[in-house]
Amino acid sequence: MNKNKLNIILAIVGSVAILTIGGLVLNQINKNHQANQLIIEKCFDNFDKEGEVVITKDGFWSPVRCEKK
Repeated sequence: MNKNKLNIILAIVGSVAILTIGGLVLNQINKNHQANQLIIEKCFDNFDKEGEVVITKDGFWSPVRCEKK
């Protein structure tokens, strides 16, 4: 009986930890997405309409970069 309670407590704690970490990761992804959208909007607003704009991103967590070609 005591071993079953320990297993249930460990399962609950593990589940809460996984859900907490998942929520934090999703929150960070959302923040990065919003920041990247602002960078892209400012990029197109600041450059001339006639020029060519290249938007690059190094990795999943990195912000976007805007370069005029």
